[in-house]
Amino acid sequence: MQQADTAVIVLNWNGRQHLETCLASVCRQDSVRAKIFLVDNGSRDGSVEYVRNSFPEVTIVANKKNVGFAEGNNIGIRAVLEDSTIRFIAVLNNDTEVDAGWLRALHTAIERDVRIGAVASRMMNFFQRDVFDSAGDYLLPHAFKVVTRGAGEKDRGQYAEENECFIARGGAALYRREMLEDICLDGDYFDRHFFAYIEDTDLSVRARLRGWKIVYAPSAVVYHKVSATVNTLASTFRLFHSGRNRIFFAIKNLPISLWPAAVRDRAALAAGTGGTLVRAWLFIRIGVAALIALPRLFRQRLVIGHRRTLTKRDILDWQRMFSI
Repeated sequence: MQQADTAVIVLNWNGRQHLETCLASVCRQDSVRAKIFLVDNGSRDGSVEYVRNSFPEVTIVANKKNVGFAEGNNIGIRAVLEDSTIRFIAVLNNDTEVDAGWLRALHTAIERDVRIGAVASRMMNFFQRDVFDSAGDYLLPHAFKVVTRGAGEKDRGQYAEENECFIARGGAALYRREMLEDICLDGDYFDRHFFAYIEDTDLSVRARLRGWKIVYAPSAVVYHKVSATVNTLASTFRLFHSGRNRIFFAIKNLPISLWPAAVRDRAALAAGTGGTLVRAWLFIRIGVAALIALPRLFRQRLVIGHRRTLTKRDILDWQRMFSI
């Protein structure tokens, strides 16, 4: 078994019912030894006590409150990077079970090329294990919107090849240390201002702007209880954060010509809210939040633009390269 140069961060918020399955599967990895961290976002369901008693090999980082997906993982990454021997960091949702060869497959993929900065897992439905949850995330052909390949499809061998994908979904991804250090912005890896939703797209695109590659590894199998955590949240919470974060993401990273295609998502708003007044109030909240954030976003845009190694033509070409 190879040396422990890898850390796995499992983020948890009131997910005690998921932790036995998730952590046991991570502990059973073959060929790759990993240091396992549980980052707990102020859970009140006994999660920390359970892990302390049942998985003494897991390092616990206990936050006093729910700081969100982005900052929760940042806190874990910062703790992991204190160890100079760690070369790779995996982030994993708590509502998952991973195959015994999951980390080995991620390692095999990322070590093919020193410019691969992240690897996306093959995510299957936990309850219907021959049905895909994600076979990599790509772009819609006529809109700058990230979509999941294969979601809901029965596995007939159609996504069995390793290939480059547009982003690595943060629910089960492996990141190269050098890439994370390269794209760190304001002390963040995931942008903490996003809190939740689209933070993995933002991270992946910042990596691409620096010339890093992202691949999908079909042998890195994860079984996911789809939306087990977010289904406990109000739809207005999801719509507010995703709508606001699309604006954050576009202003920070994209040419102005792509902003309209990256920001609009009428279908989500129409499907997820009650009446006209609710939608209007949601639009107002998103608009106010974006206006307040503009000084920070434009400052970040300047830094990202100065650092990027890709041309505007390269960015516009993503639509052709990664559309499905």
